[in-house]
Amino acid sequence: MPSFQSIVNDCSGCGAPGPIVSDDSLSFLELTILSAGWAEMQQQGYVSFIEINGARYDRYYRGFMVIAVDARSGDVTRQMTFDTYKHAEADLDMANFIRNDIPETSIVLVAVRDESSSKAKECLTALKEIGAQEPVKTDYRGNFALVGYKGNVWPTWIQQVNLPSAQGPAQIYTKIPLMG
Repeated sequence: MPSFQSIVNDCSGCGAPGPIVSDDSLSFLELTILSAGWAEMQQQGYVSFIEINGARYDRYYRGFMVIAVDARSGDVTRQMTFDTYKHAEADLDMANFIRNDIPETSIVLVAVRDESSSKAKECLTALKEIGAQEPVKTDYRGNFALVGYKGNVWPTWIQQVNLPSAQGPAQIYTKIPLMG
């Protein structure tokens, strides 16, 4: 077993406030989220997707795509899309999905495609319950991406990007340490 000193990397002069310690036992989830509103799709050719460790989820949808990932194993446990532009019931369906169907200790990934704000209300409150911050509602045909968490703690890696139409796409690229 290596000693503590052998796993501390020397970075004198690198600006780090203390030693940098590596732990080869840590596993990470590599995530990319790209959210494209209507202008980003039509004028710039972007397609909304969520990518988890190289596996891309980008089936055709309008509104929100929500994917839950087990924070211990990195396995996708739930995924669903909600057309909150056209269907009023999709708002409550999405809120219930987040609150009741996604297990505790889940990393929750959200991307918007085309338009999501028209009938979104209660689902926006549910997004705040997993870490989203105001403003949560997008402008008409805006761009919204979120890496949230459902559980008893607020990890430091929670993040979101919310951009008006024609100022996107909203993009997040991050690596999250798994808890298991």
